[in-house]
Amino acid sequence: MQKVVYISNSRDVTEQTDVNRNPYLVHLNKLLEEGWVVSQMNTQTVEVDPKLEHYLHKETLVSFVILEKPD
Repeated sequence: MQKVVYISNSRDVTEQTDVNRNPYLVHLNKLLEEGWVVSQMNTQTVEVDPKLEHYLHKETLVSFVILEKPD
């Protein structure tokens, strides 16, 4: 069985919070604890348009993760 999980994380490069508190990662970590295994991961870092001055974050991490769980 396969499952696709989407992860997106917008962070300021100076942010000091624990990345594992991100709701996407909390969900992914729970699935891994339930026996799902990462079979493929496609990750991109997308810079924020500099014209968007009011945005606090500097980049966004976007990833699609394919999980597999043996039957």
